[in-house]
Amino acid sequence: MLEQMRKHMNWIMWSILAVIIVTFLFFGIFPSASGQGVAAKVNGDIITNTELNRVYRNMLETYRQIFKDKLDDALVRNLRTQALRDLIQNRLLVQEAERVGLKATDQEVQAAIMSVPQFSNQGRFNKAAYLQYLDYINMKPSAFEEIERETILRRKLERIVEDGVAVTDDELRDAYASRNPKAKAGDFEKNKDSFRRTLLAEKRRTAVDAFVQGLYLQAKVVVGKSEAEAEL
Repeated sequence: MLEQMRKHMNWIMWSILAVIIVTFLFFGIFPSASGQGVAAKVNGDIITNTELNRVYRNMLETYRQIFKDKLDDALVRNLRTQALRDLIQNRLLVQEAERVGLKATDQEVQAAIMSVPQFSNQGRFNKAAYLQYLDYINMKPSAFEEIERETILRRKLERIVEDGVAVTDDELRDAYASRNPKAKAGDFEKNKDSFRRTLLAEKRRTAVDAFVQGLYLQAKVVVGKSEAEAEL
């Protein structure tokens, strides 16, 4: 099962990223057994146990939708660590975005919220539905807007990193030949454009991962009561 997850990790993670805001809304806010205790500190910024439990439960529900009855105990046990790792990564990216002067305007936050399909009625934003959902999950509009603001900041920084990535024709041809040793004459030209998009997406994801790892190495991360230098 773990091997299957690793093989499909790219599309799994993008699936999770695509639904993370929705899961915040529709799977609810789960109380922490530890209350508002500190799960981690990232350069002094606190990640609470409540945040960790929320993301963990949302990830668990998402994986259940993906794997259904094939979800095993080994994967479930690893999800809490993954949830904390994702929270720390998000905090590092937001901190760096703010450090380099990136901004998420009120207009951008408003547009992002209004684009959530679940808040629409016949293609138009329904404020009553938005407020009703926030009331259901016991979240104030300001808290939800802050989540959206951080998402916009993180994505802006990721795009800067991604824009510095390119795929040369020689690199594309070599990669195609390596992955398709039984390809016939003409296959490369026929599949060139789609393969370029695939390879570029992979390189961009790798570049972002490497960028985040660099932030980890420079960060002061305290997990629980023990200190770690980007060990998660």
